[in-house]
Amino acid sequence: LTFDQARDDSPFVELPGGAKGRNPFKDVRVRQAVYQAIDAQLIIQKVLRGNGRMTGTFISPLVDGYVKELDQRLPYDPKAARRLLAEAGYPNGFTVQLDCVNVKFRESACQAIAAMLTQVGIKTELQVAPSATFFPKLTQGAASMIEYGWTPSVDPWLTFNGLWRSFDGKGSGAFNAGRYSNPKLDALVDAMRVEPDLAKRRAIVADALRVLHADLPFVPLYRRGIGWVMRPTVHVSMWPSDTMELRWVRVD
Repeated sequence: LTFDQARDDSPFVELPGGAKGRNPFKDVRVRQAVYQAIDAQLIIQKVLRGNGRMTGTFISPLVDGYVKELDQRLPYDPKAARRLLAEAGYPNGFTVQLDCVNVKFRESACQAIAAMLTQVGIKTELQVAPSATFFPKLTQGAASMIEYGWTPSVDPWLTFNGLWRSFDGKGSGAFNAGRYSNPKLDALVDAMRVEPDLAKRRAIVADALRVLHADLPFVPLYRRGIGWVMRPTVHVSMWPSDTMELRWVRVD
């Protein structure tokens, strides 16, 4: 999940009493409240039928630079979520629209998320749309809260530059749907792109991940398992990009 973090008055958020000029998602306490209101393990069990695993970090173990100790998810804790909302100045919660693409399992996950958030006071109205409507809204930063997935390459820079670098209209932040912007993270992403020393580059990735863990511009949910079926005589090394490259295929 990610959130509109650029506007002072988010377009699909309704505050109690019709108050204006506040965007709850600019407060990290609200973003953490969303995080702790979601029972990701229940979604994996009931929606994905066990075909997935929870994640507390922002890149897969198959991506270079992954830091295992950061892959610890904050606990599911509705009481903590309500307390964080009150501390942020929203004791009575607010209403928000959650945008989701009309892929069946994604839509079902979003329905579960909407129900969980509503229970802690964030009344969540689900808006499901086909790809032709959903993805332009994503890339144009035109949502208050939006759910989407990311299929990475093994190189972390592509993920960081696409999702978390400040949007510049020239390729950086092209999928930064919440228009999150952090100059410190931008500098790390730019350094990651040009650093030739592998150990130093991995240290830069780790620093960038720690920035994301502190800011929570996104809420990590789960890594979905993807099944491929081959004949017994076909041997394939699958890549995390969910593609089958012929150079890694052997047929007996």
